[in-house]
Parts: sequence; structure tokens; C-alpha cells
Amino acid sequence: MSKPFDAILKQMLDDHGPDWMVWLAALQHLPTGPLEAIDPDLSTVQPTADKVFRLPNGAGLFHLEVQSSHDLDLPDRLLVYNVLLHERYGGPVHSTVVLLRRNANSPTFTGVLNRSRATGEVFLRFEYGVIRLWELNADMFLNGAIGTAPLALLTDDAEARLPEVVRRLAKRATEELPEVDLQDRLLVGSYILMGLRYDNSVIRPLFEGVQHMRESSTYQAILREGELEGRAKGKAEGKAEGKVEGKVEGLRLSLVTLLEQKFGSVPTELEAKILATMDATALQAAIRQVLGIQAISELTL
Repeated sequence: MSKPFDAILKQMLDDHGPDWMVWLAALQHLPTGPLEAIDPDLSTVQPTADKVFRLPNGAGLFHLEVQSSHDLDLPDRLLVYNVLLHERYGGPVHSTVVLLRRNANSPTFTGVLNRSRATGEVFLRFEYGVIRLWELNADMFLNGAIGTAPLALLTDDAEARLPEVVRRLAKRATEELPEVDLQDRLLVGSYILMGLRYDNSVIRPLFEGVQHMRESSTYQAILREGELEGRAKGKAEGKAEGKVEGKVEGLRLSLVTLLEQKFGSVPTELEAKILATMDATALQAAIRQVLGIQAISELTL
């Protein structure tokens, strides 16, 4: 995955992993049934795989990578993960990548990676699945499992009817997710994911009419961050320094408020560190992290 969307996608996969497998299994012709999420940490390499499931009936493992940025080394990385997962858990391992937008695509992503000798003879053939999200039908997600419904927003099919898609997504989230926190994460995550395809001037009006979003502290903090950033950019250079300081102060307060609302309290040492931070980029990154972390100790600043 690629920042700043990796935390959002990781949270969605953690919250709704089985929902993702419903449509992925159908597209990849894999067995369906009870699933067991297993540890994707491969230890011997620095990054971890995005998500790994043990398939039912001894069908092996399903390894999922979600890609939002251009990476020509992606097939090689899939091969490395596939081999390491097979070594650790056994096989077969079915590797699939979901490309979230055209910028992540490449004609070299054919679903087959060949390794050849100098003579041209192929000595290794690795097959993997490729799903180009924008090519899929939005209703497949809107009528499917709630955990994958936000993916409808990134399809070409949804572009001409975004207000309808957002309304249906919001209605399902509020009716089907039992906890307000889950509703918040799904809807705010949807808002952020739309940034992969649309400008904020398109996204914001679509969500302004969603009652849950108006009540979401996370969403309101994101809006405040954007407003502060916009005001800072719009001022003359002579006033830039003072405006940046104001922006930083606003980001500090937003971060502390979000942490308090999610975790109840903020350790004194961490609060002092936040209030002493002058780096607006670091504060913005920390605000985005809050949605995806499960413990306050996971926050990096």
C-alpha cells in the first residue's frame, strides 16, 4: 500500500476482511466458507504483506496486496511474499493485487511473471491475480458486503452518479454496522479514499449532507485541517509565517482532541510532545494515523 491511504485501507481490511474475501473469492474462483486471518508479518523482509487468509477445505492461503501508486517492481514483490508465505504456512498461496486507480496500473501487470535464463529459457513461472478496480461495476459493491461498499466510489461506473452512490453507502453503513465507531471509520475512510480519484471540491459537498459525517469528530478535524491549509496558501508571502504558526496550532489541538475522543485521555508526555511540535506535515500525518491505530502507543510523531 502507499501513504496516505495505507492506514485507511489497513483499517478497512482489519474491520471487514471477510467481506473483501466474498467478492475476491468469486473473481478468483476460490472456495468460500469460514476464513482464518493469519499474521502477514514475514520477518525476513521489512514490509509485511497487506492481508493473508487461510482458505477453507485445505485450499491453501489467499494473499492480498492493495496498490494505489505506480510500482513496476510489484510482480517481483508479490513473488517474494508468495514464496515466504509458502515457506512459513505451507501452500498453495494464491496472490492477488487490487489496483485502486489507473495511476497504479502498468501493461507489464499481466498476471504472469517469468524468470528466464540467458538463453531465453523460462525456468520459473509465477502466476498472480490482477483486479483493476475502476473496471468493475459499482453496484457489485453497493449490493455486496458492507465492508467493501466504499470501493464502489473508485469505479468508473460510479463517476456519473456519485451523489446516489454516497447516499446508498451512508444509508447502509448507519443501518448495518452495529457500532458508531465502525460507522465512523467506514464513512471517514470512504471520504479519504475518494481522494485517490477526485479533488476535495468534488468530495466535500457529497458528504456534507450525511448526518453521521456532520457528527463525526474525525471528519470535522479533517475539514479543519483542510481549511487551515487552504487559508495558509491563500495569504500573501509577507503574512505566511504567522499563518503557518496558526495552522500548526490548529493541527496540534485537532490531534489532541481526536486522541482524547478515541482513547479517553492523552499521556502527559505525548501531549507535551504534540504541543511542542512545529512540523505541520508531521502533525497532519499523525492526524491521519488516528483513524487506523488501535492503541495510543502506536501513534508515531
